[in-house]
Amino acid sequence: MRWRRTAGLVSLAAVVTACGSGADPLEAMGTAQPPPVAVQGGGRQVSLDAFTYCYRNTCADGRPEDLPDLGTVTGEITVSFPLEDWTFQATQLQPAVAFPQPCDVQIPARLVPTGTGAWRLEPAGPPGRYRVDLFGRTPGGDLAVAFAVTTTRAGSTPAPQAGLSAFYDHDGRPDNYGTFEFGIDYLSTTPREAAATLTITGHGGRASYELTRVEDECRPKGQVRFRAEVPNESVTRAVGGEPYTIGVELELDGKRHAASMVWPRDASTDPDAGGALTPVFTPALP
Repeated sequence: MRWRRTAGLVSLAAVVTACGSGADPLEAMGTAQPPPVAVQGGGRQVSLDAFTYCYRNTCADGRPEDLPDLGTVTGEITVSFPLEDWTFQATQLQPAVAFPQPCDVQIPARLVPTGTGAWRLEPAGPPGRYRVDLFGRTPGGDLAVAFAVTTTRAGSTPAPQAGLSAFYDHDGRPDNYGTFEFGIDYLSTTPREAAATLTITGHGGRASYELTRVEDECRPKGQVRFRAEVPNESVTRAVGGEPYTIGVELELDGKRHAASMVWPRDASTDPDAGGALTPVFTPALP
């Protein structure tokens, strides 16, 4: 989930102060704010104002000072939004704090459509207290809201997911922009030892590259990242033209896994994926 904004953000507090009471001050100043997202469960409802959004002619970045709390919910959690043509994604985080950190637990949760502008949130992971981020999107706009909730029933656990950023289409030519990046999320445990090798075969040859594990002080459980700095010119000299058969050999705590893909055939068409490849490993990742 990426929240990117252009420069020249509007100071909403200044606008409200200048306009005073009466009609919507943001509309009066030629700016706009999306309507609240309503979340209901456990006999309670919270109304969530977007802290980050692009809506009509206004973009704003921010984060909540505190989290509206839905309390303890044993049954369904529903989400509703009054505008048409919006889609939403949900992510659960622990701990449930207003200022999350990169190492916090992050679990994708399902939002099941139940009607126009209405969804049912399917909790993920074990019971517990979570921050839930909701990210809404429509053509030309988006928004982010968050709330806290304590769940009492176990939800689904995401399967391990791998992603490889190898090549991009740069004016009709493959370009790695000097870097190969490979990562895995949602492993059952964080491996103590991990190694990965990338092998690329093209029309003119074959080359292998050792990917170095990226060691960060803070990383969520079950996540591992690898990276290799390789100039694009040296890759193309070694392997020639596309299409490229790309193999990944992975070793996690002594157990080997392998995957093979073809670029550009297997590159993602999702605009948020940046043309990444999705390796499917044999045997499956733990």
